[in-house]
Amino acid sequence: MALKVLMLRSKLTPLQQQLTQLTQARDAFAQREAELEADIAAAQTDEERSVVEEAVTAFETERSANQAEITRVQGLIDAMEEEIRSLEQAQTPPAAPAAEQTERRMSPMPIENTERRWLGLTYAERDALLTRDDVRDFLQQVRSMRAAGGSVNGAALGIPDGFMPILRDLTYQESRLLRYITMQHFAGTTRQNIAGVAPEGIWTEMDGALNELELDFHQLTMDGWMVGGYMAIANSVLADDSDLQLATTILTSLAASIAKALDKAIVYGTGGRMPVGFVTRLAASSQPTWWGTNQGSFTDLHTSHVLKLDLGQSSGTNFFAKLVTSLGVAKPNFSDGRAVWCMNRKTHIDLMSRALGFDSAAAIVAGINGTMPVVGGEIVELDFMPDYEIAGGFLSLQRGVEREGVTLETSTQVRWLQNQTCYKVLARYDMKPAIGEAFVLVNYNNVEPTTTATFGKDYANADIGTLIVTTAAGGSGKTTVTVAGADSGAALKYRLGGMACAVTNGEKLGSDWKDLTSGAAVAAAAGQTITVAEVDGAGKATKVGSSGVTVGS
Repeated sequence: MALKVLMLRSKLTPLQQQLTQLTQARDAFAQREAELEADIAAAQTDEERSVVEEAVTAFETERSANQAEITRVQGLIDAMEEEIRSLEQAQTPPAAPAAEQTERRMSPMPIENTERRWLGLTYAERDALLTRDDVRDFLQQVRSMRAAGGSVNGAALGIPDGFMPILRDLTYQESRLLRYITMQHFAGTTRQNIAGVAPEGIWTEMDGALNELELDFHQLTMDGWMVGGYMAIANSVLADDSDLQLATTILTSLAASIAKALDKAIVYGTGGRMPVGFVTRLAASSQPTWWGTNQGSFTDLHTSHVLKLDLGQSSGTNFFAKLVTSLGVAKPNFSDGRAVWCMNRKTHIDLMSRALGFDSAAAIVAGINGTMPVVGGEIVELDFMPDYEIAGGFLSLQRGVEREGVTLETSTQVRWLQNQTCYKVLARYDMKPAIGEAFVLVNYNNVEPTTTATFGKDYANADIGTLIVTTAAGGSGKTTVTVAGADSGAALKYRLGGMACAVTNGEKLGSDWKDLTSGAAVAAAAGQTITVAEVDGAGKATKVGSSGVTVGS
C-alpha cells in the first residue's frame, strides 16, 4: 500500500500545480474584464461594437472553460486525496495499550490538511466565509423566518455574494452535462456569433491575384428562461444545527435541483419557455418557431441524424461496426473535438457486455474510464434516457447563457404540519445547439428513437380546469353525484362542507378528500356543498367543481 500511496502522491503534485496555474489564470480575468468594460464604453461605431462583442464572447468562453477545468481538476485532486487518506488509515497500526495511548495523547496534534475542501473552498476559506457579516446575517434571517412561524410567508432573501460562486460551481458539479457545453454569463438578451462552414482556398499562380473568401457568420439569439421550484428542509436542521450544516444543506439541495432540470433541457428542451435541446433540434423536420432570424439556413436532420438500427441480436464486430458508422454522422467541425454520449445505465452496461464479446481489454478500459467502447468519447449516464438509446456528439456546440440574479425565497406555511421550511430557488438560463450536424440520436434495438421527454408540469402558471358537478337525491341520507368534464379514466376525489372548497392547480389534496366515481351515491346532509377535484398521476389537482347536495329522504 505504501507504494500505491507514493504513486498517487506523484500524480497529485502535477495536478496541484495545474490547479495553481488555472487559479492564477482565473485571477487574471478580473483585469481583462475591466479592460473590456472600458472598450465597451469607448465603442462608438457599429464596427467597433461588433469587434468588442466578439472579444467579449471569446473572453466569456475562455473564462467558462477555465472554471470548468478548475472544477474538473479539483474533483480529481479531492478524489485522489481521499484515496490516499483511506490507504494511510488502513496502514495505521492497532491501538496501543492504555498507558501508551496516554503518552501519545500528550504528543502534538497533527496539523489539519488545509487543502481538504468544503463545497470547493479550503477549510480556511470556508471559515472566513461563514464569519462574514452578510453570511451570518443571511443564516440568522433564515432561522428567524422559521421561528416566526405562520407570520412570515414568501419573504425574499438575497443570497450573499460569497454564496453565489459556490452555488454556481455546485450546479456545475451536480450537473452531468453542463461541464461539456459552452456556457457564457450575460444579463439581458444577447447574441452569439457562430462561424459557418469555412470556404475552400483557391489555388492560383504564385504572383496571381487572390480570390475573395467569404466566411459566413450566423447568430444565436439567447433569451432567459427561469428554472426552479421549492424544497422542504426540516426545521430541526434550521434550529439546532450549525451554520456550516445549514449552509451546506441549502446550497447542495438548490444546486442539485437546478442541475437536474438543466441536464434534461440540454438533451430534450422544447424551446417553449425553456432552452432548446440538441435532440429537439435533430427531430425538427421544418424550421421551428424558436429558430432565430439570423441563425442561418435551417437544415432538415430528422432522417440523417435520427437513426433506428436493428442490432438487438448482434454483438462484437457486427454490432460495433454498424454502431460506430451511425455515431460517425455527428460532425466535429468548430467543436473542441470531445465527443460525449448520453444514455441510461442499462444501455451503458449492455454496451459493455457486447464489447466483452468483441474485445475484453477494450471493455475493461471502457468500464473504468467511462468511455464509449471502440468509437471513443465519454459516456454520461442519465436516468431519463430510454433503453438502448444513445444521444450525443460534440456538446461544446451546445451553446448556453447563464443570467445573474439567483434569489432564494422561503415559506413556513407550505409544510407547516410536517414542521418543515420550504425554500424556492430561481435561476435563468437559455441554451441552443449552434450546429445541429454535430449531434446524432440512435436507437439500436429496432425502435424509433425517442425525441421528447416529460418535464415537470408547470402547475403554478396555469389555471385549474373546470368540472361540472350535479347532484340528485339518492337513497336515504345520500346524494348521487354526476361529474362532467373529467378526462377519461381520471381519478376523482370529493369533500363535503358548508361551502365550496378553494383548490389551486397542482394542489396536493389531503386525506380528508375521499375517492369518488361519477354517478355514485355518497352520504351527505342537507345544506352541504360537495367539491369534486380531478387529480393526476402525481396526486395533484388539475380540475375542480362544486354543487349543493340534494339528499334523499
